[in-house]
Amino acid sequence: MVILHVAAIENNSFTGVSVAAPQHAIAQAQYARIGLLNIKNIELDVLKPYPGMQIPFAKPFRISDLPEPFCKPDLVIFHECYRPDYLKMAAELRKNHIPYIILPHGELSENAQKRKHLKKMAANFLLFNRFSNHALAIQCLSAKELAGTHFGKQKIMLTNGVHIPEKRKTSFHNDEIRFLYIGRLDAFVKGLDLLISAVARIKDQMRRARARLDIYGPDVHGRFAHVEELIRTAGVTELIGLHHEISGIEKEKALLAADVFVQTSRFEGMPLGILEAMSYGLPCLVTEGTNLAEEVNQNRAGWSAEIEEASISDALLCAMREQSHYREFGENGREYVSGKYDWKRIGEQAVQTYRMLVG
Repeated sequence: MVILHVAAIENNSFTGVSVAAPQHAIAQAQYARIGLLNIKNIELDVLKPYPGMQIPFAKPFRISDLPEPFCKPDLVIFHECYRPDYLKMAAELRKNHIPYIILPHGELSENAQKRKHLKKMAANFLLFNRFSNHALAIQCLSAKELAGTHFGKQKIMLTNGVHIPEKRKTSFHNDEIRFLYIGRLDAFVKGLDLLISAVARIKDQMRRARARLDIYGPDVHGRFAHVEELIRTAGVTELIGLHHEISGIEKEKALLAADVFVQTSRFEGMPLGILEAMSYGLPCLVTEGTNLAEEVNQNRAGWSAEIEEASISDALLCAMREQSHYREFGENGREYVSGKYDWKRIGEQAVQTYRMLVG
Protein backbone atom coordinates (compact mmCIF):
# COMPACT_ATOMS: atom_id res chain seq x y z
CA MET A 1 0.00 0.00 0.00
CA VAL A 2 1.32 3.46 -0.92
CA ILE A 3 0.37 6.20 1.56
CA LEU A 4 1.25 9.86 1.12
CA HIS A 5 1.20 12.15 4.17
CA VAL A 6 0.80 15.86 3.43
CA ALA A 7 1.61 18.42 6.12
CA ALA A 8 2.77 21.98 6.73
CA ILE A 9 5.45 21.53 9.38
CA GLU A 10 8.79 22.88 10.59
CA ASN A 11 11.69 21.64 12.68
CA ASN A 12 9.93 22.71 15.86
CA SER A 13 9.55 20.40 18.85
CA PHE A 14 6.94 22.70 20.45
CA THR A 15 4.31 22.44 17.72
CA GLY A 16 2.24 19.30 18.07
CA VAL A 17 1.68 18.73 14.35
CA SER A 18 5.37 19.28 13.56
CA VAL A 19 6.22 16.51 16.01
CA ALA A 20 3.31 14.14 15.40
CA ALA A 21 3.02 14.12 11.60
CA PRO A 22 6.55 12.79 10.93
CA GLN A 23 6.15 10.21 13.70
CA HIS A 24 2.93 8.92 12.15
CA ALA A 25 4.79 8.50 8.85
CA ILE A 26 7.80 6.79 10.45
CA ALA A 27 5.63 4.39 12.47
CA GLN A 28 3.61 3.39 9.40
CA ALA A 29 6.70 2.91 7.20
CA GLN A 30 7.24 -0.55 8.70
CA TYR A 31 3.93 -1.71 7.22
CA ALA A 32 3.45 0.26 3.97
CA ARG A 33 5.28 2.45 1.44
CA ILE A 34 5.17 5.89 3.06
CA GLY A 35 6.04 9.36 1.79
CA LEU A 36 5.73 12.76 3.44
CA LEU A 37 5.19 15.93 1.41
CA ASN A 38 5.95 19.01 3.52
CA ILE A 39 4.41 22.05 1.84
CA LYS A 40 6.63 24.30 3.99
CA ASN A 41 9.50 23.20 1.71
CA ILE A 42 11.73 22.47 4.71
CA GLU A 43 13.86 19.35 5.06
CA LEU A 44 12.84 17.70 8.30
CA ASP A 45 15.68 16.64 10.58
CA VAL A 46 13.69 13.77 12.06
CA LEU A 47 13.28 12.18 8.61
CA LYS A 48 16.94 12.35 7.55
CA PRO A 49 17.57 8.74 8.67
CA TYR A 50 14.75 7.64 6.34
CA PRO A 51 15.90 8.36 2.77
CA GLY A 52 13.12 8.41 0.23
CA MET A 53 10.40 9.34 2.71
CA GLN A 54 10.76 13.12 2.25
CA ILE A 55 9.40 14.18 -1.11
CA PRO A 56 10.64 17.33 -2.89
CA PHE A 57 7.95 19.47 -4.44
CA ALA A 58 7.20 22.64 -6.33
CA LYS A 59 4.01 24.66 -6.29
CA PRO A 60 1.14 24.25 -7.13
CA PHE A 61 1.60 20.94 -5.29
CA ARG A 62 0.17 18.68 -7.96
CA ILE A 63 0.19 15.07 -6.80
CA SER A 64 0.75 13.94 -10.38
CA ASP A 65 4.11 15.79 -10.43
CA LEU A 66 5.50 13.74 -7.53
CA PRO A 67 7.98 10.90 -8.14
CA GLU A 68 6.85 7.30 -8.37
CA PRO A 69 5.06 5.73 -6.58
CA PHE A 70 3.66 8.78 -4.79
CA CYS A 71 2.20 10.36 -7.93
CA LYS A 72 -0.49 7.66 -7.73
CA PRO A 73 -0.88 6.81 -4.03
CA ASP A 74 -3.52 4.47 -2.68
CA LEU A 75 -4.35 6.97 0.05
CA VAL A 76 -3.43 10.53 1.09
CA ILE A 77 -3.43 11.75 4.71
CA PHE A 78 -3.81 15.53 5.15
CA HIS A 79 -2.52 16.75 8.52
CA GLU A 80 -4.72 19.65 9.68
CA CYS A 81 -7.70 21.02 7.83
CA TYR A 82 -7.40 24.79 7.46
CA ARG A 83 -4.68 24.86 4.81
CA PRO A 84 -5.80 26.55 1.54
CA ASP A 85 -3.00 24.77 -0.36
CA TYR A 86 -4.76 21.49 0.38
CA LEU A 87 -7.91 22.42 -1.51
CA LYS A 88 -6.49 22.16 -5.06
CA MET A 89 -4.67 18.98 -4.12
CA ALA A 90 -7.92 17.49 -2.83
CA ALA A 91 -9.72 18.47 -6.01
CA GLU A 92 -7.04 16.70 -8.05
CA LEU A 93 -7.39 13.60 -5.89
CA ARG A 94 -11.16 13.55 -6.34
CA LYS A 95 -10.77 13.92 -10.09
CA ASN A 96 -8.42 10.93 -10.17
CA HIS A 97 -10.51 8.87 -7.71
CA ILE A 98 -7.77 8.78 -5.07
CA PRO A 99 -9.19 8.70 -1.53
CA TYR A 100 -7.94 10.99 1.22
CA ILE A 101 -8.29 11.23 4.99
CA ILE A 102 -8.12 14.42 7.04
CA LEU A 103 -6.29 14.23 10.38
CA PRO A 104 -7.25 17.62 11.87
CA HIS A 105 -5.25 17.32 15.13
CA GLY A 106 -8.21 18.67 17.10
CA GLU A 107 -9.07 21.56 14.75
CA LEU A 108 -12.58 20.27 14.00
CA SER A 109 -13.66 19.49 17.57
CA GLU A 110 -16.50 21.43 19.16
CA ASN A 111 -14.26 23.36 21.55
CA ALA A 112 -11.79 24.31 18.82
CA GLN A 113 -14.62 25.49 16.57
CA LYS A 114 -15.83 27.88 19.29
CA ARG A 115 -12.61 29.86 19.02
CA LYS A 116 -12.93 32.50 16.27
CA HIS A 117 -16.33 30.94 15.64
CA LEU A 118 -17.67 33.35 12.99
CA LYS A 119 -14.46 33.28 11.00
CA LYS A 120 -14.44 29.48 10.99
CA MET A 121 -18.12 29.29 10.08
CA ALA A 122 -17.47 31.43 7.01
CA ALA A 123 -14.35 29.48 6.04
CA ASN A 124 -16.18 26.18 6.43
CA PHE A 125 -19.12 27.32 4.33
CA LEU A 126 -17.04 28.86 1.55
CA LEU A 127 -14.09 26.46 1.36
CA PHE A 128 -13.56 23.65 3.82
CA ASN A 129 -16.91 21.84 4.10
CA ARG A 130 -16.40 20.49 0.59
CA PHE A 131 -12.89 19.39 1.57
CA SER A 132 -14.09 17.52 4.69
CA ASN A 133 -17.31 16.13 3.20
CA HIS A 134 -15.42 14.42 0.37
CA ALA A 135 -12.83 12.88 2.67
CA LEU A 136 -12.89 9.12 3.02
CA ALA A 137 -12.79 9.71 6.77
CA ILE A 138 -11.91 12.24 9.48
CA GLN A 139 -9.22 10.74 11.72
CA CYS A 140 -9.64 11.71 15.37
CA LEU A 141 -6.95 11.22 18.00
CA SER A 142 -9.14 10.40 21.00
CA ALA A 143 -12.61 9.15 21.88
CA LYS A 144 -13.55 12.61 23.15
CA GLU A 145 -12.45 14.26 19.91
CA LEU A 146 -14.36 11.59 17.98
CA ALA A 147 -17.57 12.33 19.89
CA GLY A 148 -17.12 16.11 19.54
CA THR A 149 -16.28 16.29 15.84
CA HIS A 150 -19.19 16.83 13.47
CA PHE A 151 -17.52 17.01 10.08
CA GLY A 152 -17.18 14.48 7.29
CA LYS A 153 -19.24 11.42 6.42
CA GLN A 154 -17.16 8.92 8.40
CA LYS A 155 -14.92 9.18 11.46
CA ILE A 156 -12.19 6.89 12.75
CA MET A 157 -10.01 7.01 15.86
CA LEU A 158 -6.26 6.45 15.59
CA THR A 159 -4.17 8.12 18.28
CA ASN A 160 -0.76 9.71 18.55
CA GLY A 161 1.98 7.60 20.09
CA VAL A 162 5.18 7.84 22.07
CA HIS A 163 8.63 6.29 22.07
CA ILE A 164 9.30 4.62 25.41
CA PRO A 165 12.70 5.87 26.68
CA GLU A 166 15.26 3.72 28.43
CA LYS A 167 15.57 6.24 31.27
CA ARG A 168 12.77 6.59 33.78
CA LYS A 169 11.97 8.31 37.07
CA THR A 170 13.54 6.44 39.97
CA SER A 171 13.23 8.95 42.82
CA PHE A 172 11.11 11.91 43.85
CA HIS A 173 11.73 14.84 46.18
CA ASN A 174 10.79 14.54 49.84
CA ASP A 175 11.37 18.10 51.01
CA GLU A 176 9.87 19.99 48.07
CA ILE A 177 7.51 19.50 45.08
CA ARG A 178 8.42 20.42 41.52
CA PHE A 179 5.54 20.84 39.08
CA LEU A 180 6.51 21.08 35.40
CA TYR A 181 4.89 22.30 32.19
CA ILE A 182 6.64 22.01 28.80
CA GLY A 183 4.81 23.18 25.69
CA ARG A 184 3.56 26.13 23.70
CA LEU A 185 3.00 29.37 25.61
CA ASP A 186 -0.52 29.80 24.24
CA ALA A 187 -2.19 30.96 27.45
CA PHE A 188 -5.74 30.34 26.22
CA VAL A 189 -5.46 26.99 24.39
CA LYS A 190 -3.04 25.52 26.94
CA GLY A 191 -4.94 26.97 29.90
CA LEU A 192 -1.88 28.66 31.34
CA ASP A 193 -4.02 31.57 32.48
CA LEU A 194 -6.14 29.15 34.51
CA LEU A 195 -3.07 27.38 35.88
CA ILE A 196 -1.41 30.60 36.99
CA SER A 197 -4.62 31.81 38.67
CA ALA A 198 -4.98 28.41 40.34
CA VAL A 199 -1.49 28.72 41.81
CA ALA A 200 -2.36 32.20 43.09
CA ARG A 201 -5.43 30.76 44.89
CA ILE A 202 -3.28 28.34 46.89
CA LYS A 203 -0.03 30.27 47.10
CA ASP A 204 0.15 30.00 50.89
CA GLN A 205 -0.22 26.21 50.79
CA MET A 206 2.38 25.98 48.03
CA ARG A 207 4.85 28.04 50.03
CA ARG A 208 4.40 25.81 53.07
CA ALA A 209 4.86 22.67 50.95
CA ARG A 210 7.87 24.24 49.17
CA ALA A 211 6.07 23.61 45.88
CA ARG A 212 7.08 25.32 42.65
CA LEU A 213 5.90 25.31 39.03
CA ASP A 214 8.36 25.67 36.14
CA ILE A 215 7.01 26.57 32.68
CA TYR A 216 9.08 26.04 29.53
CA GLY A 217 8.07 27.20 26.06
CA PRO A 218 9.13 29.14 22.97
CA ASP A 219 8.68 32.89 22.55
CA VAL A 220 6.30 33.09 19.58
CA HIS A 221 4.07 36.08 18.75
CA GLY A 222 4.93 37.77 22.06
CA ARG A 223 3.49 34.91 24.11
CA PHE A 224 6.46 34.73 26.50
CA ALA A 225 5.87 38.34 27.60
CA HIS A 226 2.15 37.66 27.92
CA VAL A 227 2.65 34.68 30.23
CA GLU A 228 5.31 36.64 32.14
CA GLU A 229 2.75 39.40 32.72
CA LEU A 230 0.12 36.89 33.88
CA ILE A 231 2.58 35.55 36.47
CA ARG A 232 3.52 39.04 37.66
CA THR A 233 -0.07 40.24 37.88
CA ALA A 234 -1.06 37.14 39.87
CA GLY A 235 1.71 37.89 42.38
CA VAL A 236 3.33 34.46 42.14
CA THR A 237 6.74 35.20 40.66
CA GLU A 238 8.44 33.32 43.50
CA LEU A 239 6.29 30.21 42.86
CA ILE A 240 6.34 30.07 39.05
CA GLY A 241 9.49 30.12 36.96
CA LEU A 242 9.13 30.96 33.26
CA HIS A 243 11.85 29.69 30.93
CA HIS A 244 12.54 29.56 27.22
CA GLU A 245 12.12 26.33 25.26
CA ILE A 246 14.19 23.23 25.88
CA SER A 247 14.56 20.06 23.83
CA GLY A 248 16.64 16.92 23.58
CA ILE A 249 18.85 16.18 26.57
CA GLU A 250 17.82 19.35 28.41
CA LYS A 251 14.16 18.43 28.11
CA GLU A 252 14.88 14.91 29.35
CA LYS A 253 16.76 16.31 32.35
CA ALA A 254 13.85 18.60 33.21
CA LEU A 255 11.36 15.72 33.07
CA LEU A 256 13.53 13.48 35.22
CA ALA A 257 14.08 16.29 37.75
CA ALA A 258 10.36 17.06 38.14
CA ASP A 259 7.79 15.42 40.40
CA VAL A 260 4.52 16.09 38.53
CA PHE A 261 3.86 17.07 34.91
CA VAL A 262 1.01 19.57 34.49
CA GLN A 263 -1.09 20.39 31.44
CA THR A 264 -4.33 22.35 31.81
CA SER A 265 -5.45 22.74 28.19
CA ARG A 266 -8.90 23.94 27.23
CA PHE A 267 -8.83 21.70 24.15
CA GLU A 268 -6.39 19.37 22.40
CA GLY A 269 -6.27 16.55 19.90
CA MET A 270 -3.91 14.14 21.67
CA PRO A 271 -1.15 15.97 23.60
CA LEU A 272 2.24 14.36 23.04
CA GLY A 273 3.73 16.16 26.04
CA ILE A 274 1.59 14.20 28.49
CA LEU A 275 2.32 10.87 26.79
CA GLU A 276 6.03 11.66 26.88
CA ALA A 277 5.94 12.58 30.58
CA MET A 278 4.09 9.36 31.38
CA SER A 279 6.62 7.36 29.35
CA TYR A 280 9.33 8.59 31.73
CA GLY A 281 7.30 7.52 34.76
CA LEU A 282 6.17 11.00 35.75
CA PRO A 283 2.70 11.37 37.32
CA CYS A 284 0.50 13.88 35.51
CA LEU A 285 -2.06 16.50 36.48
CA VAL A 286 -4.35 17.18 33.51
CA THR A 287 -7.65 18.85 32.64
CA GLU A 288 -10.51 17.29 30.74
CA GLY A 289 -9.54 19.41 27.73
CA THR A 290 -6.41 17.31 27.19
CA ASN A 291 -8.59 14.29 26.29
CA LEU A 292 -6.47 12.18 28.65
CA ALA A 293 -8.09 12.94 32.00
CA GLU A 294 -10.22 9.80 32.05
CA GLU A 295 -7.26 7.57 31.21
CA VAL A 296 -5.09 9.22 33.86
CA ASN A 297 -7.84 8.62 36.44
CA GLN A 298 -8.67 5.06 35.44
CA ASN A 299 -5.03 3.99 35.52
CA ARG A 300 -4.12 5.88 38.71
CA ALA A 301 -1.47 7.81 36.82
CA GLY A 302 -2.12 11.20 38.40
CA TRP A 303 -4.91 13.73 38.94
CA SER A 304 -7.52 15.42 36.77
CA ALA A 305 -9.42 18.68 36.89
CA GLU A 306 -12.24 20.45 35.12
CA ILE A 307 -11.33 23.35 32.86
CA GLU A 308 -11.67 26.04 35.49
CA GLU A 309 -9.48 27.72 38.08
CA ALA A 310 -10.95 26.33 41.31
CA SER A 311 -10.88 22.73 40.08
CA ILE A 312 -7.26 23.06 38.98
CA SER A 313 -6.24 24.49 42.37
CA ASP A 314 -8.04 21.61 44.11
CA ALA A 315 -6.15 19.12 41.93
CA LEU A 316 -2.85 20.82 42.77
CA LEU A 317 -3.64 20.56 46.47
CA CYS A 318 -4.56 16.90 46.07
CA ALA A 319 -1.28 16.24 44.28
CA MET A 320 0.60 17.99 47.08
CA ARG A 321 -1.13 15.87 49.74
CA GLU A 322 -0.47 12.61 47.90
CA GLN A 323 3.27 13.04 47.52
CA SER A 324 3.80 9.48 48.78
CA HIS A 325 1.98 8.13 45.69
CA TYR A 326 4.20 9.79 43.06
CA ARG A 327 6.30 6.72 42.32
CA GLU A 328 3.26 4.42 42.12
CA PHE A 329 1.34 6.80 39.83
CA GLY A 330 4.40 7.30 37.63
CA GLU A 331 4.94 3.58 37.20
CA ASN A 332 1.25 3.09 36.41
CA GLY A 333 1.41 5.73 33.70
CA ARG A 334 4.56 4.35 32.11
CA GLU A 335 3.10 0.84 32.03
CA TYR A 336 -0.13 2.13 30.49
CA VAL A 337 1.40 4.15 27.65
CA SER A 338 3.90 1.37 26.93
CA GLY A 339 1.02 -0.99 26.26
CA LYS A 340 -1.33 1.35 24.41
CA TYR A 341 0.60 4.22 22.86
CA ASP A 342 3.88 2.77 21.61
CA TRP A 343 4.45 4.16 18.09
CA LYS A 344 5.10 0.74 16.58
CA ARG A 345 1.71 -0.49 17.74
CA ILE A 346 0.03 2.73 16.56
CA GLY A 347 1.63 2.47 13.11
CA GLU A 348 0.49 -1.10 12.61
CA GLN A 349 -3.08 -0.31 13.67
CA ALA A 350 -3.20 2.71 11.36
CA VAL A 351 -2.11 0.82 8.24
CA GLN A 352 -4.55 -2.00 8.98
CA THR A 353 -7.38 0.50 9.32
CA TYR A 354 -6.39 2.34 6.14
CA ARG A 355 -6.31 -0.92 4.17
CA MET A 356 -9.80 -1.77 5.40
CA LEU A 357 -11.16 1.68 4.50
CA VAL A 358 -9.64 1.71 1.03
CA GLY A 359 -10.80 -1.86 0.47
